[in-house]
Amino acid sequence: MSQFPALFSQVNIGDVTLKNRIVMPAMATNGTTDGAVSQNIIDYFVQRARGQAGLIITEAAAVEAPPSGKLAKYHLNISDDRFIPSLKKLTSAIHPFGTKIAAQLSHLGRQINSSFLGVQPTAPSPIPCPVCRDIPKELTINEIESLVDTFVRAAIRAHKAGFDMVELHGCHGYLINQFFSLRSNRRTDRYGGDLKGRSRFCMEIISGIKQKLGHNLPIIVRINGDDFIRGGSTLEDMQKIAPLLVEAGADALHVSAGVYGSYRATVAPMFEKRGCFADLAEGIKDVVTVPVVAVGRINDPFMAEEIVKSNRSDLVAMGRALLADPEMPLKAFSEKTGDICRCTGCNQGCIDRINDSMIKGATETITCLVNPSVLRESELKLNAVSQPKNILVLGGGPAGLEAALIAAGRGHEVSLWEKEDRLGGQLLLASAPPGRNSFKEYILFMEKQLQKAGVNVFLNRFATCDSILKSSPDAVVYAMGACPIFPSFVNKESNNITTAWDVLKGNIPRGRKIVILGGGAVGLETAHFLSGKDKKITLLEATGKLGGDMGAIAFFYLKRMLKETGVELLRFSEVKAVENNQVLVMVRGKEKRLKNIDAVVVALGARSNDSLFSKISGIVPEIHMIGDALKPRKALEAIAEGFEVGRTI
Repeated sequence: MSQFPALFSQVNIGDVTLKNRIVMPAMATNGTTDGAVSQNIIDYFVQRARGQAGLIITEAAAVEAPPSGKLAKYHLNISDDRFIPSLKKLTSAIHPFGTKIAAQLSHLGRQINSSFLGVQPTAPSPIPCPVCRDIPKELTINEIESLVDTFVRAAIRAHKAGFDMVELHGCHGYLINQFFSLRSNRRTDRYGGDLKGRSRFCMEIISGIKQKLGHNLPIIVRINGDDFIRGGSTLEDMQKIAPLLVEAGADALHVSAGVYGSYRATVAPMFEKRGCFADLAEGIKDVVTVPVVAVGRINDPFMAEEIVKSNRSDLVAMGRALLADPEMPLKAFSEKTGDICRCTGCNQGCIDRINDSMIKGATETITCLVNPSVLRESELKLNAVSQPKNILVLGGGPAGLEAALIAAGRGHEVSLWEKEDRLGGQLLLASAPPGRNSFKEYILFMEKQLQKAGVNVFLNRFATCDSILKSSPDAVVYAMGACPIFPSFVNKESNNITTAWDVLKGNIPRGRKIVILGGGAVGLETAHFLSGKDKKITLLEATGKLGGDMGAIAFFYLKRMLKETGVELLRFSEVKAVENNQVLVMVRGKEKRLKNIDAVVVALGARSNDSLFSKISGIVPEIHMIGDALKPRKALEAIAEGFEVGRTI
């Protein structure tokens, strides 16, 4: 008897039967080939189908893409018949696993820059997106009617390509959502005004598809349960709109939340509770008779089972959970839940990477902090070794843990030495502030996996040249991390000087008035950690940018939380001296003296702990340097390098 009887029961969307209630929702990949499905995308989705997801929804496919813009190059495209062959190749690869697949049909409307689109964006009204800021061209009645037809023709292409259903992207502030919301739709004609008028665009798309294809192609509409922005649609609004969409012919509703610039974010960070939007799905389910899909940090089959079992929704979307572990459904069904690698909600490899690409005008494909093989599934296959080596991994941070596990999984004999009394390195420190416990959960998962893989883990083991030589390794993986930087104006021997790392280990500074030097991720997270401990905190950042090494969503949340707890954030603040409980600082060119300071916390970056590397590199047969020992960066890069060394050594 399965632990998850509700989750693994069948469900119908229209006339299509799904084998279980697990949905892989649309997530951007930046992995297309000039808009066409690439082999990497096929391999990526096949891996999730093999892992027994019930329904896969493609990333947003553009129903209209001006050829002059970057959108046409990097965005999945369904705007022309020439894309049907590659789409057909995808559906043909998925169906043998019994998984159904839907094409998500999308138009960005105003939520894109003209420089990326290639032309001026269009929208219901000439009101700019608060993030993209380009003033869009207001659509005429004829242009709206033409767009309805554009969506319908895209659905016909999806049907010809073998998709089991389509999903209309009507959430997250994109074009259909823009019509729903009074914040972006000020029209006074039949496509504006009351809720029915603002729903008309989507309703006409639904009815148009039904007129052409009947019951042959079920339609999911992805909507927001709440825009979470002033003037946007609320749950009460969407509870009135949802039945109109069903009346028009929608076969299921997929309930998400948020738009560009909203609090809460469309892609929920680790600060959000798990299942954070399930209440919105429940609210929509109360007013419709078709299946409803819930989403929002549902990264665990136990939570997914409870949501379905308690009738809060009929299906659950587990997107990032399936990035982290493509075999999650299969492991849950086989009662191997302890082997599921859960998404941490860090966003570093997925939405942060997409956002950074948009800002830089470049394109990097997605990956995953805990699964570096995302979108490189075939390229990065793990092959068993024919001649096992005795491998010594120095350092039990994220890079060392990954290298040890992957190497052992391929058949090597692996020992791991860690100088501290716990594994995790800086990732363990990163788990200390509120809302970041998922990093600690990941470390515990890795500890159990190392034990299962037979890795010999030694804590409190200091590495020296002699001790390394005595162990006689065939290869050494040098993952000894980094150490904090102390600037010349700080006397690190002073009683009131400490580092962010020491603080995050639990060594709380005495006194109440605390100054933190450095406004990067570590400084901000340390401020958050201390803000709940009755401290008056001032954070000083020399540059004009706070959180420069953070993803936009995490920084957006963290900055808001710091302001709510009264943390003073000062930019353009260059520290000149720290002396006698005072900090001398130049704030925007003016001298300021912070007095009666009880403690100064240094968070000014790190330098590689590489001193032992040069000493042993000539006396061991093979050596590889990875992670912060190579160059201080994020856990994303550290784990990726650990994976690569473990895969190739």
